[in-house]
Amino acid sequence: MEKLKKLLEPHKLHDKLGDLFEFFEDFIIVLLTLLLFILSMMAIYDLGLAVFSSKYSFMDLVPKFLYVFILAELFRLNIVYLQERIIDTSLIIKTTLIAILRELIVKAPSLKLEEYVGVSILLTVLALSYYVPKYILKKERKFRLGKRRNYKKSTKSVKTTTTNL
Repeated sequence: MEKLKKLLEPHKLHDKLGDLFEFFEDFIIVLLTLLLFILSMMAIYDLGLAVFSSKYSFMDLVPKFLYVFILAELFRLNIVYLQERIIDTSLIIKTTLIAILRELIVKAPSLKLEEYVGVSILLTVLALSYYVPKYILKKERKFRLGKRRNYKKSTKSVKTTTTNL
């Protein structure tokens, strides 16, 4: 009974539940990363078949190529999150820009004027979202999610040498 009381103390219970939910979160992100890897391999295989096939034109290959870039950026985003527990907003915005530009390339001939205006506004907002925090508001770089544990980044020591001329 005493052991149960100690376990149910609020701070201990929160720590145990937090650790459990972090494990599930990591498990989900690892599964998503593995699925993205498999999807990337399938997309590269499809792109390889399309390159060596004579039935595809250049404009059919560009969306497939950009799709592989989008998958690679999402894969990198998951890896960064697993390593540092940081959501890299600039990487998300870059991936979104690539995805929008891909759709614009695919659907450009059939778009109407209103859709071009909407896409232009969206791209302008995304570009500002990327450049304003990065270059104008230099303090806000990344949005951190959850509590930060004592994760230590591995840094390589760099030896510097100076020479007198």
